[in-house]
Amino acid sequence: MYSMYACSSQMSWTKLVCILIAGVYIQLTDGVIPPDPGCGSTKVCWPSECPVGGCVGFLVSWWNTDLDYLRFQMKVEFVTQGDHYIALGFSGNNRMPDSSIVMCLSDANVQLGYTSGRTYVPGTDLYGIRNTSVVIENNITTCTFDRIKNPVRNAAQLRYLSNPFFLLRAWGLATNGVPSYHGTTRGVSPNEYSYPTPTAAGHTVLPFTTTLGASLMVVSLFYI
Repeated sequence: MYSMYACSSQMSWTKLVCILIAGVYIQLTDGVIPPDPGCGSTKVCWPSECPVGGCVGFLVSWWNTDLDYLRFQMKVEFVTQGDHYIALGFSGNNRMPDSSIVMCLSDANVQLGYTSGRTYVPGTDLYGIRNTSVVIENNITTCTFDRIKNPVRNAAQLRYLSNPFFLLRAWGLATNGVPSYHGTTRGVSPNEYSYPTPTAAGHTVLPFTTTLGASLMVVSLFYI
């Protein structure tokens, strides 16, 4: 390891190496996602728990805002100097085709779209989401939005959250607002979730019960 003395007293090229190492170290350590104390009490989270030192890679949480909407927040550790996106999908069968997608771009543009096969298609309007925001700070990109529970239109872009659904996550680079292939940064939630038909503001969001077999098939189906 380079010492403080080495970085201050050696030749200029050594100083340059020290600066580069310090810059890489900051990038790798400044993007830790703190655990959310609301997980398991006032919020549902994926993953349900994070290590004491911070969540690894991502954290998705959601909670009630009123009878008609849930608020979702997705945080991703993304160290990049260029344009990028993070996306959250809602799937009825833990697979990418025919899923509802909320696409959050680093230029603060938030889109509501869907997948036709494995191709992302931007929607024609934003009915079904509101109060959108994208914040990039300390190498963490955070996208927040309210999502309607039971839409009355835009069936191709939205999914009833009163029915069981899986969450899909992905992130990657974007070129002129077009997301690139997400590669290994994709994933699917280990559980199904659902929201019962609301009758009072006090309802909470609880994971939908899944069978062991369904849980074991989640990852394999998503990558088919």
